[in-house]
Parts: sequence; C-alpha cells; structure tokens
Amino acid sequence: MQIKKGPYGYYALEKFDSPDKICTYAEEVIAGNMSDFYLIPSTEYIGSGMMCCFEFSGFLQITDPEFSVFSPGKRNTPHKKDAKNLSLRRKSVGDLFCSFAKILDNLIAPSCIVLDPDMVFTDPEGITVKMCCLPVKSSPDELCLSSLNANKLEKLLNCDFFKSILTNDEISELVYCVKENDEERFLKTAGIIRGTDKENTESYSFLNIEPGKTKTNKLYDLKNYSKEEKDLMISCLSAIFSFVLLAGKMYLPCFLFFFLSMVILAAAILNQKKRDTHIKKKESQEKSKQRSSILFSEDQYETINNFASQVQDSNEQSSHYQPLVSGQLSLISDSKGINPCYSVYLDETCIGSDCFMSDIVLDDPQIAPLHAVIKLSNGTFYLEPAKGTGKTYLEDSPVENGKIYEIKSGQKISFGDIEFRFKT
Repeated sequence: MQIKKGPYGYYALEKFDSPDKICTYAEEVIAGNMSDFYLIPSTEYIGSGMMCCFEFSGFLQITDPEFSVFSPGKRNTPHKKDAKNLSLRRKSVGDLFCSFAKILDNLIAPSCIVLDPDMVFTDPEGITVKMCCLPVKSSPDELCLSSLNANKLEKLLNCDFFKSILTNDEISELVYCVKENDEERFLKTAGIIRGTDKENTESYSFLNIEPGKTKTNKLYDLKNYSKEEKDLMISCLSAIFSFVLLAGKMYLPCFLFFFLSMVILAAAILNQKKRDTHIKKKESQEKSKQRSSILFSEDQYETINNFASQVQDSNEQSSHYQPLVSGQLSLISDSKGINPCYSVYLDETCIGSDCFMSDIVLDDPQIAPLHAVIKLSNGTFYLEPAKGTGKTYLEDSPVENGKIYEIKSGQKISFGDIEFRFKT
C-alpha cells in the first residue's frame, strides 16, 4: 500500500488489476464500521483496474518518529496520567484483537487485514487504533484465525507502539494462538489485555498499580446506589441494631427497630415489583404499537396519529412510535411450493419444515424441522443455524452450527437448495 496526501487529507491506497477482486459485501460490512477499528474503504474504477482508498486524516502512523507513546523520559517511570492512558490503550488494543475474530462472523477473512506497521494508525494520544481491511474476495479456507499470518502479526506486535503496551508473554501468546489457529485462547488473551479477565492483575504489576485503584473508591458514595438499595441498607442496619439491643436486654427498642427493618424491607420489595411490572408493561405496549405500525403506510400512520392527537388534551403531545424494523426474504431460486416472499420482524424468526416449531415453514426434504433462526437485536439481523443436519449458506459459504452471523440487506441466504435474497 502507498501513502498519499490529497487536497482534503491523507490516504492509504491499494491498486487492483481487476475489479472482480473486490467483494461488495465485504466493503459494505467494513463501511458499516461495526467494530470501529477499521478505516472505511472507498473504491474507484481507474481504467481497467480498481483503486481502494482509506482516509486517515487526523490520525498518525504508529511508526511516525514524531509520535511517542509515553512522554519523553517517562517510559520507565510513568506518571499517573501515563498510567491511565496505558490502561485505556490496553483496553483499546484488547478490543482490536477481539475484532480480528469478530470479522469471521461476518464471513470476512482475517487475511484481508493489513498488518504492515506503517498502515496502522492512531490518534495523537495513542488510544484509538485504526487499521486497513481490504474488501477483497477470499476463499472459504481463509475463514480462520490462522489466515492472519503469524509471522506478519509478530512483526507488527514487535514495533515500539505495541511493545510499550503489551508484555513479551502476551505478544508470544497472541502469535502462538494465530499459528495454532486457537480462536478461543486468542480471545481469552485479548480479554486479559482489555481488562475483562481476572488474570489481568499480572499485566499491571510493572506499573505498581492495582486494577480498579486508579479511580476513586465508590463504595462509600451513596449517590451510586438506587432508592431500593438504600432502603435495603437501612433495613439491614436496623436489624443489626435490634440484635445489639436484644443482647443488652432492651426488648422494647429491639422490637421497634426489628419491626421497622421488616416494614422497610417489605416496602422495598413491593416497590421493586411494581417498577418491574410497569417497565414490562410499557415495553410490551411499545412493541405492540411498533408491530401494528408495520401494517400501515406513512400517510395512513400520520392520519392515525393526527386523529389520536385530537382526542387527547390539546396541551398534551401525542406519542409517536417508529415503525418496527423489519426484513424480507425474497425467493430467488426455482422452488415449488415455496412462497415468493416472507416478512421477518420478530425478535426471533424460526425457519424450518415443522409448522409447530417454525414461523416460516419451508416444505422441502432438505429442510430440517428447525433449520435456522433469524434474530433481530438493536436494529441488526443475525443468522443462527440450528443444531442438526440441515445445511445453511450465507453468500454461498457454509455457516457453522453454534455460531451467529450478521446479515446485511442484499445478501443471499440459502436453506438447503432454497435460495432467498434478504432485504431490509
């Protein structure tokens, strides 16, 4: 790749002889920037070839001689600010390594990630890390962690930027996991680096600080507790005080404090139950109105809202609900007895041949009773194949049982020989 300065910023460029090497699906996934660690690719036709551009304006190369992870002269004796920044860098780098495994769920090979240290960028504080991931076509054999290339990863991790953040043991462990294609162990090591694993205590020993001690101890800050927690604490203190009075044979005050603790405890439990019930009811009503809105067009929906606002008090604003996020499976293969279109808008849409187990019933010998599930979470759709003998394909690549794959609009999904185009 090359680095060039344009009229509006700095760019990393990669040329391809044939446009067929670019995978539009991979480009869309990377452009979605779900993990926020990859620069958004921009592809342009140049003659008979293709140019892939990554803008990194506002960021520095980690190999830039003017960039320093620690302030000058403080590498061996970091101050409190440097220690805090190092903690943030470790978390960011740990999340970056987790994203290496996450892109596999989107059917993008880790071999697409550019591991050249000159192509890794960071902000002036050295906390945010950005990399280039080429949206190129890859074979199904490359959909594994080992395609990341252990030698290139080792070269990257041994540059000054990463060596100031990671220990030698952590670098060796990450390279070993890639070499052995041990995804589970790789993610565990990344968790230790980011600080979500208990073993990260050893990683901070060279700073002589304990994890969690860099921030103020919030145990005695009552502002951090909810009303129910405060009531529970008062109830416990009253009960303890009543036992102290009982030991002193002060029976009347003992009874009063014990009775008070029971009353406060009962009130806290009832209030919590009422609050939970109210939240569940509100969520149910919201979901119901969202799902009903899918039946109406924008004009009809606006008319209904205008009518409802006339019934309500003029000073009260009517609630406006956004239509439910929905998807659509459109049949693209020549399959008899299969409907040409199915709507997908439930939190979990089951697909299979059993009419009692499935929301979308596909009557075909190759379809298992419960073949797959399409899940909807925070506006994003995911495909999860059911455990069994049924074959499921995403963009003609087989998906593994027990794994969840994000699906995008325009992507092809195959259940056996029945092919659909998914749209949102």
